[in-house]
Amino acid sequence: MRFSKLVPFLIVGLVAWPLAAEDVPAPQGEAPEPAAEVQEVTSEPEVAPVQAVSPGLGPMGEDQNGRTGRLHTVLKGDTLWDISDAYLGTPWVWPSIWKDNGEIKNPHRIHPGDRLWITPHEMRKVSDAEAAEILAGSGAMPAALQDGMEGLEAPLSYRYTGIQSTGFVTLKAHQRAASVIDTPVERVWLGDHDKVVIGMGAGQTQVGEQFDIYRTESQVTSPETGSLAGYHTNYLGWLEVTEVHPESSWAMIRMSRSEIRRGDELLPRRPRSADIEIGPMPQVEGQVMHTPNRRLEMGSTDVVYLNRGSQHGISVGSPLEIFRPLREGTDSVKQERLALPDHVVAKLLVVDVQDESSVAVVTHTLTELARGDYFRGSADVNP
Repeated sequence: MRFSKLVPFLIVGLVAWPLAAEDVPAPQGEAPEPAAEVQEVTSEPEVAPVQAVSPGLGPMGEDQNGRTGRLHTVLKGDTLWDISDAYLGTPWVWPSIWKDNGEIKNPHRIHPGDRLWITPHEMRKVSDAEAAEILAGSGAMPAALQDGMEGLEAPLSYRYTGIQSTGFVTLKAHQRAASVIDTPVERVWLGDHDKVVIGMGAGQTQVGEQFDIYRTESQVTSPETGSLAGYHTNYLGWLEVTEVHPESSWAMIRMSRSEIRRGDELLPRRPRSADIEIGPMPQVEGQVMHTPNRRLEMGSTDVVYLNRGSQHGISVGSPLEIFRPLREGTDSVKQERLALPDHVVAKLLVVDVQDESSVAVVTHTLTELARGDYFRGSADVNP
């Protein structure tokens, strides 16, 4: 098992991509502190610290709850993506198991010398004292664990907490069930717990029924043909019907993620899980057809809208990759034109699917992504 030395971009979002570990200069006027050393902890009977048994992996230990894991000392250039890949066999799980430390202002920034406790269900920073206790408490490791933690099954899932905020692109997006008609509230913008009237009455809805609130923002054209591909729709929140009348009904806005106004559209509520199970590679190719908020370039934890959907074999959890074709090049020695391999620049994971389009979160990227970029199924979940 090895570490990838690719240095990812910093993610700006709910699940932050960690900066590569780097040396932190001492404050001006102060001498740098010497590197902290973990002192050997002795007890009765004396227990020697457990040494690493696999090249590149830290020593095994046992925490106060009896869980077996490994201690990793961060090196310059390390990222949580790389560390998860090396210790757990997949980089995708770290956002799901990374435990924030409330006493650290930026828990996602890691530095050389930091000690990380890693199990199949948890990754977190530990102090030198806690690291010493973990090593001292390990005792003899069971034979089944002597080859490292790769024998322990890690969950192949990805947690995307922004799932309920993603919109969609589809030709049918503008065909709504009804809309928000009016409200006794005098404000233009509406939010949580505001009472509204919706355009569905008896026989069309019932008390307790829930609807997602959307707003159609713009038309989307195909990057392949330039023709109309659909309508981009933003998710705003959801409401619940509280009182039904012959031609319309009262409803309460239960949750708003953005300002809601009269005229915003409704569709039956579609709860979606933030825990995305990573599925098999789909046999599909296509292009990025839309980026939200009219941004020209996208980065990690952003979402992109793709011109392929369930009709093309894509499903929630499909792993994809963005690639840049290099076409052909000339070997100056052989004087031959040779086919060049594609340059894979990013990894995506599909989080929502329509018939002819889908939404994917950018889980890892080496560069900015843009409308028109090519994607295809990813052979594995590692970049």
